[in-house]
Amino acid sequence: MNIRKLLIILLSISFMVSAAQDIITKRDGNDIKSIVIEILPNAVKYRNHDNQKGPIYTLNKSEVFMIKYENGSKDIFASQTASDLIGSKSATIYFYRPKKFASGRTKIIVGTVEPDEVVVTLKNGSWYKMTYEHLGERNFVAGVFSLNTETYKLNIIGDKTYYIKCSVLTKGLLVMAELEFIDKTIALKEMEGLRKQKVP
Repeated sequence: MNIRKLLIILLSISFMVSAAQDIITKRDGNDIKSIVIEILPNAVKYRNHDNQKGPIYTLNKSEVFMIKYENGSKDIFASQTASDLIGSKSATIYFYRPKKFASGRTKIIVGTVEPDEVVVTLKNGSWYKMTYEHLGERNFVAGVFSLNTETYKLNIIGDKTYYIKCSVLTKGLLVMAELEFIDKTIALKEMEGLRKQKVP
């Protein structure tokens, strides 16, 4: 076999490998070019096709309509209800607020749109752990003197633990609150030295 034929074969194999991809179609109609790593009862793990040695991403199965694999086969996922997501009937949520001298006396109010309720009123330099039973997609809101209109969406699954960082922001004369959903490792580090708040 001459070098030219060998080169053509190698290039063909390389093209086939690079072209191999799985297409994840989300329920909102968006496609993700990916390499599917694992399908769990409530999640799909994948890498981006354009960065196959990059990080592994996790997508809630409730967001996935279909996966079309590189070999042409398909998996179509039935719509999941809240009861499908439950595992158990509750999740654990840690709300925490790093200590700041500015706006230290103000409390951050955290609530949800539906059900319309205040979840916790968080003091400066403290954390609060709660068992949360309203599973599924929830829109959280936060505020200082009143709740902001901005919502923070979180799909809550039973038996999971979530960490929500609460911060006070000042914009001119306005004092506002902000929520961030934080990775466990970062959250635990940021929670070191904070006081446990006993009541919501």
